[in-house]
Amino acid sequence: MKTYTLHTNQNSKELILFLSGFASHYSHYTHLQSQCNVILCYDYRDISLDIDMSQFEKVTLIAYSMGVCVASKICKDIQFHTTLAINGTNMGIDKLYGIHPILFNQTIKNFNLANFKKALFGNHISLAQNFFFDTTKSLIDELISLRNFCNETSEESGITWDKVLISKQDSIFPPQSCYNFFHLQKPQPIIIERNLVHYPFFSFQTWEEICMLHAS
Repeated sequence: MKTYTLHTNQNSKELILFLSGFASHYSHYTHLQSQCNVILCYDYRDISLDIDMSQFEKVTLIAYSMGVCVASKICKDIQFHTTLAINGTNMGIDKLYGIHPILFNQTIKNFNLANFKKALFGNHISLAQNFFFDTTKSLIDELISLRNFCNETSEESGITWDKVLISKQDSIFPPQSCYNFFHLQKPQPIIIERNLVHYPFFSFQTWEEICMLHAS
């Protein structure tokens, strides 16, 4: 994975560690402000985490989309203050608890960036016109890497999340898969539903606002 420091505040001992989704880039999140430190992880062609978090007294984990599956495995031995999963599950690719394997394989075979953007942003696609996306080959390689990772770590173990945000208009990661998975978790996380698309971040102004999400 690549990492990028979105916000640095030397007066803060708090860190938000954000594992983003497939095809993410730091340009997709620069509109979100924060008073604490925020580190972004992206590009899952290589799935490994090497970040020194020892200087922080409070670390919050936020994971999004396929980043939920990645975080649930590679971060499961880290003690977090709180954890939030957004539009994803620990399984990632699964008939009942993730993106259906047939659909995921079809996406790899027929990947089209323009179609992906439409599904990702919905009616907000004009707000993402300056977002950077890697080459089609690089994105397909990332999908293959994620598929391999899910196949190698198919068991349901991993992080038990404190809170879960599910976008009811998500056309990439099926909301029903999220419901199916998180209703089985013990203890069950707080499930927050919003009328949002797969990429929900245009609806927020700060990372703290995301951290403070609660069920209505």
